[in-house]
Amino acid sequence: MSRSGTRRRLAPIGVTLALVGTLTLGPYAVLALLAPVPTVSPVIPVLDVVETSEGTVTLPGSGGAAIALADGDRVLAARGLDEPRVLASITKVITALVVLEERPIEGDGEGPDITLTAADARLVQSYIAIGGSFAPAPVGTVLTQREIIELMIVRSANNYADTLALWAFGSIDAYLRAARSWLERNGLERITVADTTGFSLSNRATPRDLLALARIAAADPVIAAAAATPELVVDGVGVFQNTNQALGTAGVTGLKTGTLGPAVGANLLFSGVLPGRPADAEPVAVVGVVLGQPDQGAVAVAVQRLMTTAADDLREVTLIEEGEMLAQYATPWGDSVEVRSAITLRDLVWGGIRSRPAVAAPALIGADDTGLAGEVSAVMRWGGRTERIPVTISGAIDPPPLDWRLLQPLREWGLLPTTS
Repeated sequence: MSRSGTRRRLAPIGVTLALVGTLTLGPYAVLALLAPVPTVSPVIPVLDVVETSEGTVTLPGSGGAAIALADGDRVLAARGLDEPRVLASITKVITALVVLEERPIEGDGEGPDITLTAADARLVQSYIAIGGSFAPAPVGTVLTQREIIELMIVRSANNYADTLALWAFGSIDAYLRAARSWLERNGLERITVADTTGFSLSNRATPRDLLALARIAAADPVIAAAAATPELVVDGVGVFQNTNQALGTAGVTGLKTGTLGPAVGANLLFSGVLPGRPADAEPVAVVGVVLGQPDQGAVAVAVQRLMTTAADDLREVTLIEEGEMLAQYATPWGDSVEVRSAITLRDLVWGGIRSRPAVAAPALIGADDTGLAGEVSAVMRWGGRTERIPVTISGAIDPPPLDWRLLQPLREWGLLPTTS
């Protein structure tokens, strides 16, 4: 906070009264000089209120769905937000996160080598038998931990979800105990897991839970990189297209599909970015989920509509300009002080918000503005946010000069015109 202006120096009142007595100005002068200095009250202008219209997002007509900001917990739109649904292969995101906590991959590394065994090959046959997704697992093939996670995320290979969990924890039961502990520690205890793959109908969560899961997964560099891979090439295993048909469209950057028969339908947990407004502004990261659609093609269309219509309601607003007047003081003897905003406050908002500016400034008793800098408060509230506005103070208010004080009683009695 800064101040400018000069301050006149006046003789103490005792010296002034002595001078008055010496000059034999009489009782009137004493009365005038002892009269209280008028209180100076601020004039606080009415600040402009910024108001935007409510957002409209096209949600699918059936199933569960939600889209939210990746930063924070604001949900932009949802259908069945707190209705539990079957996860299907979205469960593999949890498997990857739990294993990465137990066996982290440093930086851009590949993680340890894992040699496929006959047991891994038998997993392929077991998932073929029940119609589950899989990827070949030739005995003796050496894969890295990262490659196995990529096969889980891009190909959605059930057998590699089991292989990874068994490698990290020794048994599926041990993995499940670790997974439930991980969910609880991350505030996701309402998500239930029954296997590593999502093949069980007991893997369930609400869209609200899945938004929180998506935020964690999108922030993990290993999972985010795998989820953003359109085509995966793994030597000795094969070439696979990402099962996420929405990837790379309408700002979608990842995450994980899930498909489990007509009773469950097709799901997608996704991450993405909405374009900034104006065009040169930073894009806005979002996460979302679409559940219970007929197939992955229908999921992709639903997600594209979600992203496109959400982007339409994103806008940058200016809440206050630098230099905007917040309060003003003016004395009858001609001194003044102005309080102005020291910053321009802008924000990228989505949907309907209404700003609520509030300025509090004290009246100056005895024309004492020495504590003004610490007492003026300016706050802006909008869209669930609150920001304190730093201020600049210019000018100064000094005690009234001798001539003004001597003439003030005559003004009050109507014998002289008032000053302003």
